Amino acid sequence: MAKYDITPLEPKPEFDIMYYMEIAGESRIDQEMMDEFGPFWDKWAANNLKAYELKNPEGEGKFLLIYLDEEVDSTIDGIWQDSPTHGLLIHALAITMVMSSAQGFIPELSDGQCAPLPRPGEGVLGAFSELGLTWNQEGSVNRKYAVLTPYPYNGGCEICYLSSTCPKSTTQQ
Repeated sequence: MAKYDITPLEPKPEFDIMYYMEIAGESRIDQEMMDEFGPFWDKWAANNLKAYELKNPEGEGKFLLIYLDEEVDSTIDGIWQDSPTHGLLIHALAITMVMSSAQGFIPELSDGQCAPLPRPGEGVLGAFSELGLTWNQEGSVNRKYAVLTPYPYNGGCEICYLSSTCPKSTTQQ
């Protein structure tokens, strides 16, 4: 098994209100809610957002891994308990941050392309373990807000682990 190189990256997510509203499924956001976003966005970007390049040193295989740490998961769970509506909007903010970060590294994702999830091999699973993450067979890691995708971009649905079950898949008939 090839041990993957893990290189920390510096994500620079940009908040785009139109992108956020698309993710949240909202046509407008009131100013009070917008004012609440700022502290979450700033804190998460500075302290909780992680980004890595995972690379097979023996050849093919390079991936981008971005996630918000467990503290964010807990914070959003708490908000959700107090107000499901409010929790949903903050949940969408976390998704926006992760995807905006991914777009900063993979510009094709800004053009409406999905970030296809590869089937992780042993090297990627080993990197997850080193980072304190766990892969779940249904196609996720033990963080609610995460993306793992080939780096650089090299295809969409045709290479995605979830293409058979994803409602947006172009490979289904």
